[in-house]
Amino acid sequence: MRLNIGLLVLIFISLSSCTKNSTFSNPEIAISNEGILRIECENCDVNYHINNKDFNVSVSNGSNDIPFYYTSDFKLKTEVVSNEDQNIRVLVIDSFGRVVSNELNTRGKGEVSKMEFAIKTK
Repeated sequence: MRLNIGLLVLIFISLSSCTKNSTFSNPEIAISNEGILRIECENCDVNYHINNKDFNVSVSNGSNDIPFYYTSDFKLKTEVVSNEDQNIRVLVIDSFGRVVSNELNTRGKGEVSKMEFAIKTK
């Protein structure tokens, strides 16, 4: 009986001394959202601009999924340069799985297509 009471007291003390992990309640930590920029083409170059940073990706033989990260609303600016006559699909999906854009256009060799997409966090 004394052993049972001792164990109960030990369990009670152990459970009452647990602390809450406050990692996610810290306002200084920003959790970023991940979206996808998918380019489908046979031979093209993609330049895109996110949060004052420029990026460049070459796509050949199919498609390329390009992840992008954001913490607030912004405008995703893209420029697709076709290196041959072809159909090019630009698909933009936000972090919630919503399709922001799904455009398929025919582009000639050397043609540049500039697009801008509003990405929302809500």
